[in-house]
This record gives sequence, structure tokens and C-alpha cells, in this order.
Amino acid sequence: MSHLFVYGTLMRGEDRDGFVNHLEARNASIMGRLWRAPAGYPALELTPQGIPISGEILALDTPSILVALDLIEGVNQGLYERVQATVQTEIGPEMAWVYVMNSTQLRRANCTLLKGNDWRKFRRRR
Repeated sequence: MSHLFVYGTLMRGEDRDGFVNHLEARNASIMGRLWRAPAGYPALELTPQGIPISGEILALDTPSILVALDLIEGVNQGLYERVQATVQTEIGPEMAWVYVMNSTQLRRANCTLLKGNDWRKFRRRR
């Protein structure tokens, strides 16, 4: 079974959680930097010099869900990339898929760096 790390609109209680709320979710984190696009969605830049970004690791019930999520997340349009990365969980490190942006994508989307590590807390402060 594969896993997906989510840190923004796919987390429980966020705008797009309906796509994945049937999946088992556990708290997790990943090293990186959290960004915000002017359109109101988050972006993650993976970097070991970053901070632990809070999120959830989802147990995927079928590989085909990634095909649908790639469409939703704009992978085919070059908005995000889906990569495998090490995620920290309460039981230790685990590999998971994660949607990220590189520096070119962040610039193209006109993202601004957030001074925090949890999208849920940022959203509540807006």
C-alpha cells in the first residue's frame, strides 16, 4: 500500500478533503518551506534547510486515486509535481508521495513564503 502526505487543502477540514476523507489519516511532518499562492492555496518546497511542515499521511486504498489527484492538483499542467519523499510519523520515517513546487513553479505561481509550518493555523488567522 502506498501513502500520500498532504499539507494543505486535502487535509481533514480543508477545502478539498472530500476527495480523500474516506482514507485513513495520521499526523505527520516533512522538512520544507510552506508557501501561499495569491489564489489562496498552499505550496510546499522540499528542502532539508527548511522546518518541519505539519500535515497528514494518508493510506491510499488504490493506486488509481493518484491519477485523479494529479488532475485535481494540476500535475499535467505543470502547477505541482508529485514526488516521493521521507515523511516523519509517530512510528518513524515513512515514504510517501507529496505534491510540491520547485523554485520555477513557485515563481510562476507568484507564491509568497509563509512564516509558519501549519496551513490550518495560517488559514484560521486570515
